[in-house]
Amino acid sequence: MNHRPLAFGVTVVLPEPSLQDRTADVDRLTAELEKEGFHPLQIPLDIMQRLSHEIRTNDFTLDLVIGCTDRGYVLLDINSPDALYGIALDIGTTTIECALYELNTQRKVAVLGTANPQAGYGADVLARAQMAMAGKGDDLVQALRQGINCLIRGVCEKNRVDMQNVYALTVAGNTIMSHFFLGLEVINVPIAPNTPVVGHAVFCSPRDVEIPVHPKALIYVFPNAGSYVGGDIISGMIAIGILEQTAPILFLDVGTNVEITLGCKEWIMVGAGAAGPALEGGISDIGRRAEPGTISRVAIDSRTGDTRLTVISGGEPKGICGSGLIDLVSELYTRGVIDRAGKFNMSSKGVVLKDGVPSYQVFRSPDKELLLTEHELKNFLRSKAAMFAFLFVFLKSVGMSISDMEKIYLSGALGCGIHLASAVNIGMLPDIQQEKMVPIGNSSLRGAAMLLLNSSLVDDVRHIRSLITYRQMSEDPDLLNVLQGALFIPHTDPQLLKG
Repeated sequence: MNHRPLAFGVTVVLPEPSLQDRTADVDRLTAELEKEGFHPLQIPLDIMQRLSHEIRTNDFTLDLVIGCTDRGYVLLDINSPDALYGIALDIGTTTIECALYELNTQRKVAVLGTANPQAGYGADVLARAQMAMAGKGDDLVQALRQGINCLIRGVCEKNRVDMQNVYALTVAGNTIMSHFFLGLEVINVPIAPNTPVVGHAVFCSPRDVEIPVHPKALIYVFPNAGSYVGGDIISGMIAIGILEQTAPILFLDVGTNVEITLGCKEWIMVGAGAAGPALEGGISDIGRRAEPGTISRVAIDSRTGDTRLTVISGGEPKGICGSGLIDLVSELYTRGVIDRAGKFNMSSKGVVLKDGVPSYQVFRSPDKELLLTEHELKNFLRSKAAMFAFLFVFLKSVGMSISDMEKIYLSGALGCGIHLASAVNIGMLPDIQQEKMVPIGNSSLRGAAMLLLNSSLVDDVRHIRSLITYRQMSEDPDLLNVLQGALFIPHTDPQLLKG
């Protein structure tokens, strides 16, 4: 089995031609590479045009760059640079993140993220799809590609890497984000019968998607399994090793949407639903993505009522990220500042009226005030209720409960630095042994990086996609009842949290 990166360097020494060996140069090179197991091998015409000169200039010793595709191997370049690079890319609705790797050594060089520049067209994918229907599709494609190019350029420049030495990219995103990246129509994805343009994985060239890396670089875009099961979820399944599991495991990926995967190496079931942007800074005016200057941890002193904040990279806070917001709501509830319904106790320290609206003063300085309003708190509780309700109903629909789970993998905003005890305290996560819950950060980026470094996973991705069954949860009759109870902290029926 081939465990090489998607692109890699190979040195080959060719036997020189003679009167007894008149083999053509392309055939000579192909024969030598086939001896090394590189079969079938494609050699593009533009490389054939350079081959004879390069062979003789380099005394019949060539340093090649070879790529792996779903159809075998392809010769990407002659005269390989000293270092080959690849980039794994996660296109999130809110954030785009990439990881730069040196491919021959498989060394991670750097990780960098930025806000998705499509946000100006709508906070969620449905809003952006509607903008595409209104004739803004090309603008959305260009906004996304420009953001990706700035990100790739930034990570390369910061690490003194020539973008022309980037020979492979792996790209994971939800179905609509992947379609925008590929320049495909998205208008049929959110409308019944919810038909994407393409479902299988796509190999394309940098020219196809206007990415300024090496022109022969391989770009692999993860497949989807329908409008609601995108390549980011399939990439996450690679990250958690779902094909290695003999017993069912649960995988939660929470961002603007919540995606729930239950399965093992023999079967996979997926459900999805809108959770709202609670964990990505979207429900509050002070909400921010996790970056320097945002509050990531909150504690309220039980004796004095003073608020203690942890700010990423220190300094005065500019806002609060998802993990900080979960801590804040948990602390407000524990200290009696809010009741189970999310209403403020007006006599509690830190509670103020702002324009007639009850609010909590998270931070105040002479020139700045960070407030969480009661309305924003209610929006947060709606998001947390949707997350739990989808999870509970999904498991019930397949005859299982939370207590049956041996492992729950947490990804997306839930898997990036949250305090598990705080999430359990407010009923966002089930009340089970915390060692059963495994935060894995950005599973989409991790899976994309794994495939970048191990091209044999292309076959695993294809197999995973064939196992997936999608479960429609929004039509489940139990959903509304569970959702209503989950609007309270932690829930009107706490036993449901224990399964």
